[in-house]
This record gives sequence, C-alpha cells and structure tokens, in this order.
Amino acid sequence: MAFLVGASASAQPAPAPAAPPVSPPAELAPPVAAAPVATVPAPAVPPAPPPPSGPPAAAVPPSPTLPVDAAPAPPAPAPEEGPKPIEVHAWGRIGTRLQSLKHPKNMDRIFEDGDMEIHLDGNATKEIGLTANGAATFGPKPTGDDIQGTFAILDLIARFDIADEFHIWGGRMLVPSDRANFSGAWFEAPWYYPGTYSPHGFIGPHEGPYGRNDGATVWGQFQGGLFKYYLSAFDIWNSAARPLISGRVNLSLLNPEPGYYHSSTYYGKDVLAIGVGAQYQKNASVAPATAATPGVDNFSEINADVLFEKELSGSGTVDVEGAFYGYGGDYEPFKYSYLALASFLLPGKVGPGYLQPLVRFQSAKARATNETDNSVEAQLGYPIAQYGARLALGYQHTDNSGVPGNALYLGAQILK
Repeated sequence: MAFLVGASASAQPAPAPAAPPVSPPAELAPPVAAAPVATVPAPAVPPAPPPPSGPPAAAVPPSPTLPVDAAPAPPAPAPEEGPKPIEVHAWGRIGTRLQSLKHPKNMDRIFEDGDMEIHLDGNATKEIGLTANGAATFGPKPTGDDIQGTFAILDLIARFDIADEFHIWGGRMLVPSDRANFSGAWFEAPWYYPGTYSPHGFIGPHEGPYGRNDGATVWGQFQGGLFKYYLSAFDIWNSAARPLISGRVNLSLLNPEPGYYHSSTYYGKDVLAIGVGAQYQKNASVAPATAATPGVDNFSEINADVLFEKELSGSGTVDVEGAFYGYGGDYEPFKYSYLALASFLLPGKVGPGYLQPLVRFQSAKARATNETDNSVEAQLGYPIAQYGARLALGYQHTDNSGVPGNALYLGAQILK
C-alpha cells in the first residue's frame, strides 16, 4: 500500500545549511547555526557558533610616563580552548494524510503520523566531541486497531575531528550513502522522504533503521566543503555478517557545503553539487522468507545525484534535483530506481512565509517481475523560517505494479 508512517518519513535527520541564503530576505534565516554539520542530517546537530564579529581591538600606545628604554609588556597568552557545552535542540513533524490504508486508491480515511527528536551535541576538546540523538515516532498500523508509538536511539557518535581533511567518527550514525540520507525529511523541500512509496519495501541504498547503522566513518573536506569524501564500514553489530562498505564523494562547484551532512535545498544559495556513491556487502542479498528455495548473493549498489539551485537576482529561486540508483544481487527487490524534482521559491512573502511549488517523480523497476513502481507528487510548500518552520500541502499518486493509489497530505515542521 502506498503510505508513509512517521518512522519512515522522518527517520533521517539532516544538515544545517552551509551558509546564509542569498534570497529570500533575512527574515527567512535558518533556525540553527551554519553547518559543521547529518539526521541526520544539524547537521543532525548544529555546529559550533562562529567567532564573534566586530573589529579587532585597537593597539594601545605606550604611556608617555614610561622610561624611553622600558620594554613593552609581553602579550597575554591566548586562553586554552575549553570544553564546548552540551547543546540541546528539539525537532518536531506532524503529518495528516487522506487515504485508505487497506484500499490506497480511495481517499476516504484520515490518519496522522509524527516524529519528535531530541538532539544533543558537545565537545570535550576542540578535536573530541559527542553527538547523541533520539526520536519518538507514531503512526498508523494497516489494521488500524490500536494506537502505537516507538522510541529509538538515532545517533550516538564519538567524533574525532583531527583536521578538516581527516575526521574519524564511530558509533551509530547516518550511513553516508546519498544526498537523500544526509538531508533526511527535515532538510528537503518535499514532505516525504524519497523511496518510501512502494509496498515492496524501501527503495534505496542499504542503510538501517532511520537511515542509521553501527560502524565507523572516515571523512574529510577540502576548501571548506567544495570537495568531500566518505568511507565507512557498518553492520559491525552483527558478528556473523560481513561489514557493509559504503563510500561517497561530493563535489560542489559554485559554493561549498561544509560539514558531514548536506541539504537538498538551501532556500536561495547558489549550488551545483555532484555526488557519487557505492556500497558492497558479501552475502547480504538474501532470498525473502516467502521464497520457494533459500538463496544468498553478494549485494552491491551504485548511485549518482545532482543538485542545482540558483537565486535569480531577486526573482525567486529555482531548484532542480535528480538521482539514479543501480542495485546488484540476485535477491534485491529492484534492479534500479531514479527520481527527478523541480521547485521554485517565489520571491515575495505571502503572510509570514513564502510559496514554493514543486513536482517530484520517482520510479523503480522490480527485479522479479520487470514491473515498475511509480510516484508522482505535486506540492505547495510554505517555508516561514526555512527548515525551522514550514508547512506543506500536496497530492501524491502512486502506481505500484499496476495498483493505483491517491492521497492528500498536510504537514507541519518546527526545529528549535
């Protein structure tokens, strides 16, 4: 059935914006400090604040009462950088959807889902820090027979930030697989996370619950985030399994995207970013339990994504995004998938916010049947304070292997 519960929609946190937007005006400022950051995805957690602004203190001339041969006093030593206090942030999303869970073609039922996340981040020294995030989610069961909700640890990361070009992070974190996982549902213009429209399961790279997994990542950035690389080993919680190797490189040609995470929209920053990723895990493509005979094969995946965003000299901001995924392994549900998105942020305010119409198309080819699962969305976004406060009203039509679905949805997001 074509629906999205809260856990899927908001599982992946994402980054804070890399720089203040060019447009719209300043009142659409982001709720957290510029990126470090990736919920994943604030980053999943906001970075340290910038140094205080203002001119340097003027030099004090020598006192005329001092003897001519008196040496000036040596400058006071710079204070050592102490621990960074723990920062706490709260994020919330509530979505309402008009659709029957049992008969997705019919818009004769209404249900809600939601996500509340707490993000904590701090440093013991400049190079050593800790990130810890948790989420409480709720959403409907297909049977609709009771109220349900869950709480989960999203991130618990020991961060060793040795240099801009070399970081080592270990623990539970967002898998560096593609732009979508770094952005999460929080830092993209569409309301729903990509790849969640099919009844055959999530369409995308191997990751884990909420886009996270247990492992370690080596990553770095050059020229403030113009080029970034990632190399990770995950699934190390399972001693019987081989590690999931995941890697990615990202090149941002117009402006840097600093920090671990990305966004999928910056509300007015000029961006042309190209990313390429790959995954491999031995014996990780496994026949489903319903298969007539058991089987296992190696899993592999490659992906490429591009984001172009341009502020049009006060006439609005255009945003175009595309991504392609290819899946290897005899028992993977899909051969390939792709998405395409276009949005336009209108320049003038309407009430306290701005209008941002968008369309998105997603498609995946099933391996066993060669049938396709498709999703088409038309949405009117209403960002008030960029990611910090926004609304979304949209319509989604799905065609999952010939089974149609229709839904209207309304969503509200607040980051503090």
